[in-house]
Amino acid sequence: MCARRVAIDLGASSGRVAVGEIVAGRLEFEVIHRFPNQPVATAAGIKWEFESLLREILIGIKRAGEQGEVASIGVDSWAVDYGVIDAEGHLICTPFCYRDKRTEGILESLNDATKETFASKTGLQFLPFNTVFQLKAHSKNELKVGNQILMVPDLVHYHLTGIAGTEFTNASTTQLLDPSSNSWIPELAAWIPIPIQCLPKVYEAGTRVGKLKPEFQTLPGLSKTEVILPATHDTGSAVLAVPMESPTSSAYVSSGTWSLVGVETPHPVLTDSSRDAGFSNEGGAFGTTRLLKNMMGLWILQECSRSWGTKNWDSLINSAKPFLTTVDSFDPDLPQFLAPGKDMPDRVTDLTGLTTKPEITASILVSLAQKTAKLVKLAGEVAMTEIRKIYVVGGGSQNALLNQLIANESGLPVVAGPVEATLMGNLLVQFKAAGELGADSIRDVVRRSIQTETFEPGQ
Repeated sequence: MCARRVAIDLGASSGRVAVGEIVAGRLEFEVIHRFPNQPVATAAGIKWEFESLLREILIGIKRAGEQGEVASIGVDSWAVDYGVIDAEGHLICTPFCYRDKRTEGILESLNDATKETFASKTGLQFLPFNTVFQLKAHSKNELKVGNQILMVPDLVHYHLTGIAGTEFTNASTTQLLDPSSNSWIPELAAWIPIPIQCLPKVYEAGTRVGKLKPEFQTLPGLSKTEVILPATHDTGSAVLAVPMESPTSSAYVSSGTWSLVGVETPHPVLTDSSRDAGFSNEGGAFGTTRLLKNMMGLWILQECSRSWGTKNWDSLINSAKPFLTTVDSFDPDLPQFLAPGKDMPDRVTDLTGLTTKPEITASILVSLAQKTAKLVKLAGEVAMTEIRKIYVVGGGSQNALLNQLIANESGLPVVAGPVEATLMGNLLVQFKAAGELGADSIRDVVRRSIQTETFEPGQ
């Protein structure tokens, strides 16, 4: 009987719990629990409702166990956000949301020498919400010897097992990790300043952490369940499930609230051109590097839809088609688009002069396509490789109009799918770690398990 494994994928707007099995060489999985995830304003700032997340996760895990024996569990999430546990293992600070304003002004305060140190040692894109800058703004009373800083998936794994640690792909987004040695950088910890001991041991994707706590082992189907680390950064898991046949000539776009545009390389690209272009060398699973750049994804349209009270995205996107060639575009990465707010349509209007829903929607889609195409071209130049095909995965891959616009703007074919790349990558790392894929690579199984759609330029 095939092992049943559970993937928990936490996104910035929702979470899912899925159960997967390998059947005849294909990954079959089912999402058995979905739940919303929204940051909330507190007296301390914008934070995630972590206790609520844990309750929902446990609902999903229990449901999986009630359906049959669960061999393993792995959690992935968005990057950069963290919580703090004390020496007794108590959670003394729940995660702030990366959209909180507490880091405002920190980037601007950096002198050239400090910027050079960060860039040369980490190879990451400078973003105001990177973990290192969040920690700079954090109360130092909580960041002392004996306490540990754990990323969001690490906190969940710790809750389930009582074992603290972090996984490489997510640790690599903190701007505190050396991408070549996979070790914490004491000089950058001292800049915050925090004791280097606050940063946990770094493990690789596929590490078998250990069994669940006794309190969970008594639940149906969970008596022998272990935690296996996936690529805990959701993009790290998603990239594993990009069905590339030729990674050296392919670019990927992990498309959702954010879009992450990049290429997979065998080692970090720590060059002046990479640094000047603002690319990040984020850790990939199994010795790879994700050379990528973050850009705003469908967040702007999501917030506009929320403001308009629009739930039918198909109708909204179809209404935009007559205006695609006439609307003005804008840079979706301008800082005014970062914060949530029902005034998001007004922010687009201020830049473009557009006022109707169809025109604003068209402008957003065209702007996203133009920026995506620009970054794909730039990624190829930085990696010194010729990009011949673009793969779009994640929820945004369902947006056929955006896929076509990216193909048109880039002049390259766009392959869309899988939608559930993150869940697939998470699950398949667990199966690989357990030795259940045989001679197949993760991407072999992905290609066998899905159907994709190709968008040719000019269609």
